[in-house]
Amino acid sequence: MTDDRLQQALDGELPLELLTAAELLSYRRLRGAIDAALEPIERTPEIDVSAAVLRRIRTAPRREPLARAGHWLWDARPVAFRFRPAVALAAAAVLALAVGIGRRREGDRGGDLARAKMVVEFRLSAPGAHAVALVGDFNSWKPAHQLHQTAPGVWSVSVPLESGVYDYGFVVDGSAVRLDPLAPRVADGFGGESSRVTVLSPEVRS
Repeated sequence: MTDDRLQQALDGELPLELLTAAELLSYRRLRGAIDAALEPIERTPEIDVSAAVLRRIRTAPRREPLARAGHWLWDARPVAFRFRPAVALAAAAVLALAVGIGRRREGDRGGDLARAKMVVEFRLSAPGAHAVALVGDFNSWKPAHQLHQTAPGVWSVSVPLESGVYDYGFVVDGSAVRLDPLAPRVADGFGGESSRVTVLSPEVRS
């Protein structure tokens, strides 16, 4: 007996009278196995809770939306489930997808923290100066950041920087680079020195 004929017979599309003796024997064996597997499920009574639910809806006092939400979340109540293998597989797939998305979002959050920028204030005391610029490896050592005089002789500028270690200096009135007296000094590799600042990520700072 071919699989197609067996399936047609089980689906009721092929009359049993058209089966051969061997086909009919195979059909009865398979039909008996299916019935035996379904018997426990068929014996399980279905619970009709519609009447009880309607009674609770009619008699329950009106609640504010927030109170109703809290009642639904926290109050204990019986729930009946009818379990099917296919439903279990689908639920497992959805759960695995949700866990994967959550882990990916956590990874994205870690990457976002690493790329987050912190605002760093650079300040220099330069009485009598007319213009002060900030240069460093974060702006290719070009005077792209101009400081502003916030008090007599005190110049300041705020620059957003990602976490990392940066070397920098100040150019006063277009002359040679001046170092920050309040920052560590490091060799610049060209026989001179630079000031250095370390910027921590928000995760490390917290």
